Amino acid sequence: MCMPKAPPKDNSAAIAQQQEAARQARIAEGQTGIDQAFTGFNDDFYNNYNQQYTGYYAPQLDDQYKDAVKRLTLQLAQSGNLTGSVGATQLADLQKNYDQQKLAITNQGNAATQALRANIDQRKSQLYADNRAAADPGAASAAASSAAVALQPTAPSSPLANVFGDFFNNLGNVAAISNARKYSQGTGVQQYGRSGGSSVDVVG
Repeated sequence: MCMPKAPPKDNSAAIAQQQEAARQARIAEGQTGIDQAFTGFNDDFYNNYNQQYTGYYAPQLDDQYKDAVKRLTLQLAQSGNLTGSVGATQLADLQKNYDQQKLAITNQGNAATQALRANIDQRKSQLYADNRAAADPGAASAAASSAAVALQPTAPSSPLANVFGDFFNNLGNVAAISNARKYSQGTGVQQYGRSGGSSVDVVG
């Protein structure tokens, strides 16, 4: 009498488990390749970029400030206000303007650095997602290496605008308004003769 054969053992779950383990291993290998390609994007990298940004614009600001001091000093000397309170106030205002512009460059450098960091982090996150979907470590490493090259920032090259232009324009406007008021109201002391030889003072 023949005994019935036992049904083949269902090992599909074990196979699936092995396949998933192999897939996770490939994903881990791909992520390691991504991390290695991006290892240069560290704190030193971002600090150097920030210093490069401010180091490009700060000297230009200093040069503009030196020229502005010379220009303002000449204007004050020509108007006789260099050693008075008007001159001291305007020179102090120019120094304040310079300090504000210097802080603005620092803030712009920080903002540019933060934007660069965010862009690099976003690209890395996308590479992680692509790696999880494809589970192809070779493709992940190649894509990461290409991205790391493309994400290298270019050095700033745009010249600094004329940051003290508004300062001198405002000085010109104030002077023009002051002169217009003096002209309309009269200035100084004028004497008008009366019949009989007497006179009256009119103070403008």
